[in-house]
Amino acid sequence: MSKLFKNPLFLIGFLFLFILVTVSFIYSHAVNNEVRQIYHIYGEDNELVDSAPIAPRKEVLLGTDKLGYDMLSKVLIGAKFTILAALVIALLRMVISVPLGLMLGTYFTKTKKYVNSLVDAFHFIPLTIIALYLLGPVLYMQPEGFSYSLTERMGLEILVLALLTVPILSVLIGNETSELLKSEYVMSAKTLGGTRFHIILKHIVPILKDRFFILFGQQFVQTLIVMAHLGLFNLYFGGTLLSFDPMAADPPRSITNEWSGLIGGTKIFLQWAPWIPLTPIVCFALTILAVTFMVEGFSRVTTGRPVYFKKRKDRHNGKIDNKSVENKSNQFQLLNKSS
Repeated sequence: MSKLFKNPLFLIGFLFLFILVTVSFIYSHAVNNEVRQIYHIYGEDNELVDSAPIAPRKEVLLGTDKLGYDMLSKVLIGAKFTILAALVIALLRMVISVPLGLMLGTYFTKTKKYVNSLVDAFHFIPLTIIALYLLGPVLYMQPEGFSYSLTERMGLEILVLALLTVPILSVLIGNETSELLKSEYVMSAKTLGGTRFHIILKHIVPILKDRFFILFGQQFVQTLIVMAHLGLFNLYFGGTLLSFDPMAADPPRSITNEWSGLIGGTKIFLQWAPWIPLTPIVCFALTILAVTFMVEGFSRVTTGRPVYFKKRKDRHNGKIDNKSVENKSNQFQLLNKSS
């Protein structure tokens, strides 16, 4: 563990996420989850300087939306919901998929090819579309209100987004397990009488545990991307507040101010107030980059191989070292035929 925090890539990614979530909890507690609202900014002589939506300036570092709500307050309050939800979903995916994949690759080797053929269809079906149809009735507000409580809506979304990728992950882990079972040391363990459970526990898991963390990081990133896609369809984590006023309906709003809701509810301002949707988009991008740094740092520490960033090749690669050639040529001597 100490070696991980000595790696600069892993340390940068970890500190970014840890500080962001910590500040989100502290700020939310300090303001009681209420977003700061600044509708007008006045000058020294009480003259009107600007009104909502206000572009980024010293009074509001990230600007405000059209109702005067501070974008910095919104992203700070929603950070804990976005990051922790993605973390729980990715963790739940791994907790369910790892045992299933190990069992599939060890105990059900004969039926694995049929399972692979069945799961291949999931590669061609966008997960966002499936989640949209499954979560729409749960997260969209009805004229009479929500059918489920906030905790139930959050729990159902976490469960659905986690289960959608379980078949693909299980097959992926099962294929990796099947390949390891063909290795010589595993065959030797079988010959010596090792049971399948013993082989999984003592031989398969120790090799795959490093890959599990890399896979967990990739699932974390994929979850953030799916949440952002759902936000474009106005399907927000925790529920979507809809206005049913026939005269002046408000745009859909997120209850928790999580980032996908900030993207979906503000995409119409991309042309004339770009700071409103770009603020949560940049937060998504920085979070994904931080997780990528952590995965890259972990892989370099544990396996010595990069995952995303390839190391520079040595400039001397492909070039012949003249000195070494001369030294090697001096080692050979011509034999005298007369001797």
